[in-house]
Amino acid sequence: MKISEQWLREWVDTSASIDDLAQQLTMAGLEVDDMLDGGPLLDGVVVGRILECKPHPEADRLKLCRVDAGEAAPLAIVCGAPNARAGLVVPVARVGATLPNGLTIEAAEIRGQASAGMLCSASELGLSTDASGLWPLSDDAEPGTPVADYLGLPDRILDIDLTPNRGDCLSVRGVAREVAVAEDVALKTPDVAPVTATIETRPVVRIEAPERCVAYAARAIEDTSAGASTPVWMAERLRRSGIRRISLPVDIGNYVMLEFGQPMHAFDADKLDGAIHVRLATADERIVTLDGEEVTLSADTLVIADETGPVAIAGMIGGERTAVDANTRNLVFESACFTPAAVAGQGRRYKIHTDSLHRFERGVDPALHRLALERATQLLVTHGGGGAGPLSVAEGTPVWSEQRRIALDGAHVERLLGQPIEPAWIEKALTALGIEIQASGENRWTAMPPSWRYDLEIEADLIEEVARVYGYDRLQSGDPGVALPPVPADGGFDPAGHVAPALQARGYSEAITYSFVEAGLHAELTGGEPAVVLDNPISDQLAEMRRTLWASLLPSWHHNARRQQSSIRLYERGLRFIPNEQAENGIGQYDTLAGLASGLADDTHWDRAGRALDFFDVKGDVEALFAGTAGRLAFEAATHPALHPGRTARILLDGTAVGWMGQLSPAFSKRYKNIALPYVFEVDYEAVRKAPVIRFEALSEQPTVRRDLALVVAEAVPVAALVDAIESVDSPELRSIQVFDVFRGEGLETGFKSVALGLIFQDKASTLTDDRVERIIDRVLAGLQERCDARIRGE
Repeated sequence: MKISEQWLREWVDTSASIDDLAQQLTMAGLEVDDMLDGGPLLDGVVVGRILECKPHPEADRLKLCRVDAGEAAPLAIVCGAPNARAGLVVPVARVGATLPNGLTIEAAEIRGQASAGMLCSASELGLSTDASGLWPLSDDAEPGTPVADYLGLPDRILDIDLTPNRGDCLSVRGVAREVAVAEDVALKTPDVAPVTATIETRPVVRIEAPERCVAYAARAIEDTSAGASTPVWMAERLRRSGIRRISLPVDIGNYVMLEFGQPMHAFDADKLDGAIHVRLATADERIVTLDGEEVTLSADTLVIADETGPVAIAGMIGGERTAVDANTRNLVFESACFTPAAVAGQGRRYKIHTDSLHRFERGVDPALHRLALERATQLLVTHGGGGAGPLSVAEGTPVWSEQRRIALDGAHVERLLGQPIEPAWIEKALTALGIEIQASGENRWTAMPPSWRYDLEIEADLIEEVARVYGYDRLQSGDPGVALPPVPADGGFDPAGHVAPALQARGYSEAITYSFVEAGLHAELTGGEPAVVLDNPISDQLAEMRRTLWASLLPSWHHNARRQQSSIRLYERGLRFIPNEQAENGIGQYDTLAGLASGLADDTHWDRAGRALDFFDVKGDVEALFAGTAGRLAFEAATHPALHPGRTARILLDGTAVGWMGQLSPAFSKRYKNIALPYVFEVDYEAVRKAPVIRFEALSEQPTVRRDLALVVAEAVPVAALVDAIESVDSPELRSIQVFDVFRGEGLETGFKSVALGLIFQDKASTLTDDRVERIIDRVLAGLQERCDARIRGE
């Protein structure tokens, strides 16, 4: 939002410097990104009136002009502009002036005729891109007046970066209101008297989508001057606000939008067919917009239509069929209030962004449409002539069904801001912001937000307003008191801090991605499970909230894999979103950790061949995540719609499923054009945080004893089952179990395998004897026989 300092000071009478105003606005939450020059200084350029204009005797395209530039005698100037004529008031660059493009004006002789100056276009003065002819100024401009003074230069432009919740400040009035509160001065508003109707024409307006259109006001204005020029002062204010001049009716609409924050539009009345309808488009209905693009409309798009069809996309852009042009004499001005929900997302859908849409998406004051229409009518009748008809206003469903009321407690203000604020000061500050205040007890109030503040909904919003006006820099700072209760021994320690270091040590990099994902990929990964669909996605490719973090990690992996990255390891912690009627807003949110790995298992090395990553590498990574957490970790063969059959495992903690791991299914090969598919894992973050009870145990000084067992079991028996069977013996002397060999082949029956296990024993207090170890081994073998039908190899 760009605002001229001069324009702003017309609304607030303050002696504060522009730098102080910028600082105050920034501290009030309206961040001033930059302060720009309003235009060049134009030294030596004055207002001039062409007294005489006749053809150059030696050149068909040149003219000899006598110009009153406020000097004792008229200046003789040779000019080639096609619009030069007697009586025209234009900028004159005197001899010695230097224009913004670097050209220095000198006395010259052009085709035998003396020329003492230069008549200028707006482009040559650096004030426009229009170089088609001389820049016509107002007829009442006094010759000899410096053009800089005439235009109000120098000027400063405040470039304000507004947060989305402050749509009320997308206007001079909104910003001036904030300055008036900060400076404790009165807000001055233009005198906008109702325009007396001089014609009987009244547009017929029908709102057929009342829940999307709060109000729609229209007024006919007839017999205006076709092609009337926009006054220089208005064109200058538009230029300094970053809006180019188009035509008088369009410029007035833009001017009122900048002044009050109410978007407007002008239709050529002679091109409208019957009544104006505010309705939803029919499926595949079409409109050619003002920029010449044909748009096919969706059935949920709000449009303005006549009896022939759409003439504008509501709140966004007008149609070419009813556009105002140089021949327009009769027009209809419209001023409406559409709900933010009615226009949200439409710009991205149709790839259209306008200043009007920018404001309607953030909320336009529902009480502003009449005032804005009166202001626009006033300006058009004054500068374009014609007669205005009576207002035609249709009302839809109000933005708020009843007046909003918010309870405010002074004690809560003190608690959130960290210091007491005088009740009288709170009342004064909120009242200055347009908030109605009613006392409801000692140091308590009921507040009614003004119509233009969509963002004030709860008590905390009001307290934020108090802090803004009071000044964040004035709030006292202090050390907060923190109560640290005793930490229970059975879970107070949170070991999850090891997660990032553990993964990073194994070569993983953290990824931070969007929580919304591509619907097609998401459906493939979840087997078509229902997802949370966004009403207003930032793009068509990011239309659903993820049920799995894999939907976010895979695009990142694919981006890197297509750029010849030989080894990719990514992890992310974030939320999954699952429809759940029992959860708040019907959406369950689950804290989740996910990872992805592909490529080589180790860095390339001259001494060994590179080995491709496999299932067991990623299984080791997952085991590292759970190191130091409570519970027994296990992996169970299972099937998952996104994972490779036979290379998939469900992750169990104490018998409870807490996640999945495996290789991406071959079904994704076509999507990823035969790139080697990665291995992925995903676990509930709470499971990683499950803390063990930590107790100190002295290291044993006794020697360890190792016994190796070579067991023959059926091929279908997982090694984990053998480990479970050994641990079920529950021998305190058994310290660890190591799997050091798996053999299949000669000497074994078909369908069997040999698994070699190393068992490490140690006693805390005494040296183990062979007899004690053998008795434990006998119990272990019995358990293996009973639970896994395992036998010692060779027996």
